Formats: sequence, structure tokens, C-alpha cells
Amino acid sequence: MSKVTLQEIIRKVDRLPELPQVAIRVSRLLEEENTNAEMLSQIIRVDTSFTTQVLRLCNSAAYGFARRISTVKEAVAILGFSTLKSMVYTIMAKVALDRAVPGYGLEEGDLWYNALTCAVYAKHIGQRERLPDPEKAFTGGLLRDIGKIVLGEYVGANYKEIEQLTIQQRVDFLEAEERVIGFNHSLVGTRIAEKWNLPPLLVNIIQYHHKPLKLPPTISPIDAKIVGVVHLADALSHMIGQGNGSDGLMYCLDVEALAKVGIDVKGNYLERMIGELIELNAIIRDLADSMSGKDK
Repeated sequence: MSKVTLQEIIRKVDRLPELPQVAIRVSRLLEEENTNAEMLSQIIRVDTSFTTQVLRLCNSAAYGFARRISTVKEAVAILGFSTLKSMVYTIMAKVALDRAVPGYGLEEGDLWYNALTCAVYAKHIGQRERLPDPEKAFTGGLLRDIGKIVLGEYVGANYKEIEQLTIQQRVDFLEAEERVIGFNHSLVGTRIAEKWNLPPLLVNIIQYHHKPLKLPPTISPIDAKIVGVVHLADALSHMIGQGNGSDGLMYCLDVEALAKVGIDVKGNYLERMIGELIELNAIIRDLADSMSGKDK
């Protein structure tokens, strides 16, 4: 099979389902300094389905509010902008990712569940590593594999060749994808992120979450650490086995890159962190159920 061209990738990105327009408007407003709670609540209320999803998330056990939140205005006031932004991206991610991707051995729901798992793990690690805003790591974890929904068909057609390359030449799955197909899922994900006009940090996470050492030198130390946190969460989500595809264990944890951004995984760090993350799996299931409309 010939390699994928940029034009083919762009055509497939252009055919992706449209994201909820309210979610896009809210996500962009949340990036602006002069946005206030009243503006946000007015926009969210316009879309009944989106409002329902926000309130379901607010009232899930994962967020643990002492009383039930019943209005959008109340939700915006209690959540704060950072958490609200995470919720908005969670809703957007479910629309994009909740589908089968046979090329990666992913049944319907697997890619979405893995994204949610990585997001929760990234937020936890970000809190442990004292990131100023761990919600940014959460959002990055959600979207880091978005490119798989486009590249999946090419991976499926070439999987044996890609797998053979990883074994014979000891390269990771990402590099094997690029050698065989012409693109890897991180680069394709970057194209999708650009189409959706996502913030620069999310674009960097999507492009470099497997290869954090390749981050451009202009990125800020804090943003570089967020990419490192998502890199670690990605690796641990695959080690623990949440929503893995056929490529799940074919990537390398870059200890050097983590050390460069101040994350020291030597000693019993990974063992301890895995123990902490496994305890979060009940929260992840609750979030997934809330997004599916399953009330407990």
C-alpha cells in the first residue's frame, strides 16, 4: 500500500463529525480573559442536550459535590472556569472518540474509555507533581490519541508490516507507523487539533505525548511538564490495561524526558503511582456511566 498523502489526511479530517457548536463556543470563550459566568451560562443553556451532559457530570460521584446542582448558572459558579473547561472537552472528546477503530484493535467505547482513563490519571499525576492547573493535563490526556480515528484504517491494512518493523528494528509503534504509512497518529491528531482550533498547549500534547524530548525549545517549562505528565499517564494507562488497543504496549516510557521536566520516576515511583491510579478506576467508571446517561 502506498503511503498516505497530506491531501488524503486533510480530506478525512474534513469529513469528521461536527463537534457540538455550543461546546466549541464555550471552549473558546474560556480562553478569553473578559469572559464571565453569566456569559457562559447563557450560551450553555441554549443547547438542552449539552446542558444535560454538563449537569450529569457535575452530579456524578467523581466530582463529589455535597448537594445536587440543578442549574447551569449554579454549575458555572461552583465549578470554576478550569474545571468547566475540562468538562466541555470531555463532552467534545466523547463525540469524537466513542467509536470502534478496528485498525488499532479497538471496539466501540475502547478508545473513549482509554482517553478518559488517561485524563483522570494525568490529572492525578499533575496534582502529585504540583502543576498550577492539573485540569490542563486532564484535557491533554483526553485528546492525545485523537489521530487514531483517522489513521486507523491505514494501520489496519498495514498492521503486520508495522508490527514486524517494531520487532525486527526495535522501534516503537509510532515510528513504525510513520515509516510504513507516511504519517503517525500524533501527526494526524495535530491536523485535527488545528482544524478544531484547539489551544497551542493541546496541539503540543497531541503531537509530542509519545516523544516529549522533541518538544520545541520555545515551549514554557510548565507546559513542557504538562506534556511530560500526559506522557507518563499514557504509559501507565496502557500498563494498567484500560481500553488498550493492539498497539498499547509498543511505546517507550522516556525517563530522560521526564527527568528533564522535573519528574523523577526512579526507585519505587512507578510502583507507588500505579497503586494510586488503580484506586481511581471506580471514579473513571462513574464518569463513563455519567456520560452514557446511566444513573446510579
